Amino acid sequence: MKYRDRTRRKTPFVKVIFILMMVFTSHTKAQEQQISISEALQISYANNEKIKQYNERLQQKVYEDKAAKGNFLPSLNLLGGYSYLSENIEVSTSQISTTLDNLGAKYGAAFVAAYGEQIGLSGVSTESAYSTLASVLGQFPAYPNMEVDNQRFPTAALTATQPLFTGGKILAAKKYAKAELRSADIELKQVKDEIANELIERYLNAVLLNQIVKTRQEVYDGMLKHKEQAERAIQLEILPKHVLLRAQVAVADAKKDLDNDMNKKEMAITALRTTMNLPDSIQFKVMDSIIYKELYLDFEELLTTAYAKQPVLGMIDQKEEIAKQALALEKAKFMPNIAAFGTYNMFREEVPVILPKFMVGVQAQVNLFNGFKDINNLKAKKHLKKEAENAKEYASKQIHLSVQSNYLTALNQQKLYNSLTATVALAKENLRINTRRFEEGLGKSIDVIDASLLYKKSKIEQLVALNGYYQAIADLYITTGEPEKIIPLIN
Repeated sequence: MKYRDRTRRKTPFVKVIFILMMVFTSHTKAQEQQISISEALQISYANNEKIKQYNERLQQKVYEDKAAKGNFLPSLNLLGGYSYLSENIEVSTSQISTTLDNLGAKYGAAFVAAYGEQIGLSGVSTESAYSTLASVLGQFPAYPNMEVDNQRFPTAALTATQPLFTGGKILAAKKYAKAELRSADIELKQVKDEIANELIERYLNAVLLNQIVKTRQEVYDGMLKHKEQAERAIQLEILPKHVLLRAQVAVADAKKDLDNDMNKKEMAITALRTTMNLPDSIQFKVMDSIIYKELYLDFEELLTTAYAKQPVLGMIDQKEEIAKQALALEKAKFMPNIAAFGTYNMFREEVPVILPKFMVGVQAQVNLFNGFKDINNLKAKKHLKKEAENAKEYASKQIHLSVQSNYLTALNQQKLYNSLTATVALAKENLRINTRRFEEGLGKSIDVIDASLLYKKSKIEQLVALNGYYQAIADLYITTGEPEKIIPLIN
């Protein structure tokens, strides 16, 4: 499995968008350009600093995993230096005088045995010669120390070490690094999912307010027209003057609601701009509206997908693997470490004690006691493994609850939207009839105002229900680990 920067695959596309937007902005003097939700999402992926942060973390784990492979290979080290001694090295003969006496006596006895006849000692046995020489030599004063005439010398050695057995430590370390790499990859996906969720929520909110502003504008224009009609009717003395006051109040309320929602719309665009990390110099607008699309949702299929693709469960799986390998590392501390080694000594003739040119061997190391540190660390890692197992069980229950909650919310919002469709149509027709009756002198001004308010209320409720429907679906896909699945529905 290859791990790479997923955000960079779409970077050229995003750069093209930026270039086109910058050119368009400069030539049209900050004229707004519409951005689809898919384009907004790709811009967020490319610009978001948190995604960049976790992508760097992923690259870090890629190289740490590669580094862990090096533990299987031999290590080769070159050791070199230059030493200066304040005085020449001396060998203390007083501490080895007995050994020297015995050595001299043995050589003397051997000489007597070989050449006794020639020197007139043919009758002396080897044992007698040895004991006599040892006794005589023991009476001599202490030998002077032997001095090595070398105070400056270089040292250099080439050493190779190959682990043979570590109790599974190297393999566990490799699996540990691989689990951390997978965990970092899943963390990057989780961050991207969070950004996608935020972007989709803010984009849908901006579209909702865009539609609400249009509805408010429509109602406000209708109220202005009704006020003008009421003024003409009063001038013709068809209506009493107090009717105009009601119309003026209705216009003022409609204007207040329009201004309030326009401010909310600007705030929503600002929040969306923040998610995309776009500079203020780039002007944009969202889609004018979103069309309702009926979607069949299979709860069991959604739940299965969530268990398979939800980043939280994936991260817990890797944490469980990390805990498992950490436990294996602690167990390995109770096993011996065996390694083969080889050394090639350079500058042999320069050092006071001449070392052999080559040296090879096998070393084993076993820890016998370190203050019960290893046994306690082993127990701690066992509890860490159990902690990861319990966390996975808890997370699975929470994901089941989240899928079920968002699933039911989506169904409820779908039913609410469908039921409001007929209500909006009836409210619109009621407004048309009352407006026509008032224009013909058959209806009252208050009826027009009430009908307008009823239409506004039902229309906004329908828009909110549609937004809630798509928001619930977006939350559902976030829970299943597929946040971008909603993009085709909205586009």
